[in-house]
Amino acid sequence: MKIKTHKVKSLCGMLALSSAALTMSMAGSSYAEETLSSVMSTQKKIDVASQKSQNKIDNLSAQTQELLGEYKAVIRQVEAMRIYNRQLQRVVNSQQADIDSMLAQLETLDQTNVEITPLMLKMIDSLEEFIELDVPFQIDERRDRVALLRKTMDRADVTTSEKYRKILEAYQIENDFGRNIEAYKASLGEGEDTRTYQFLRIGRLALMYQSLDGEETGHWNKQTRQFEVLPETYRSGVAQGLKIALKQAPPNLIKLPVHAAEGA
Repeated sequence: MKIKTHKVKSLCGMLALSSAALTMSMAGSSYAEETLSSVMSTQKKIDVASQKSQNKIDNLSAQTQELLGEYKAVIRQVEAMRIYNRQLQRVVNSQQADIDSMLAQLETLDQTNVEITPLMLKMIDSLEEFIELDVPFQIDERRDRVALLRKTMDRADVTTSEKYRKILEAYQIENDFGRNIEAYKASLGEGEDTRTYQFLRIGRLALMYQSLDGEETGHWNKQTRQFEVLPETYRSGVAQGLKIALKQAPPNLIKLPVHAAEGA
């Protein structure tokens, strides 16, 4: 009986150990599951954090590339601006040189104006004197031209060069009178004796007139400085000369009174 009791006690002990082992095994299995779950959760968190970090890295890389592109673009713009500024500086230097040259020319021009103005006034006086001493053809028109020159000299809106050009133009007109022929109508006489005549000018050699009915023919006498009636023998010659001047007849020889040039 004692032996049996011992065996029973041993069996109970083994059962107790088995139960404890099973309990411990179950407890270990539960702990392992919890540990595995914790590890998987941690790994998941690590993966999520890693993905976020990778996204941040990708974003930073894209931003870096964008900034690098912008930096290169700015560098190109800066270099272009440097080239433009260098070229612009050369243009500015050229303009400044032109300005300096123009200022120097203006100083010279001021001096030239001081010197040329008396000359131009003297030229106008000489032209007026010449017209008064010359054959009196188109006398009113020529006097008006001189009067206009004097008014032009007093105008501030006309440059010195333009004034000088107009004076030379008037001289050229007077010069041309000595190389052509002309026919025109004008009045002659004073008061009630004033009549309209046809005038024939041949250069500055001769100035003749003829009444519209052809009954009276005359000329300007350079020696007496008066208009004088000519003999009837010159009537046809003056009439023919008028037709030639008016281009109503071809050039031809005509008989006209011409005074010989005086000795100096």
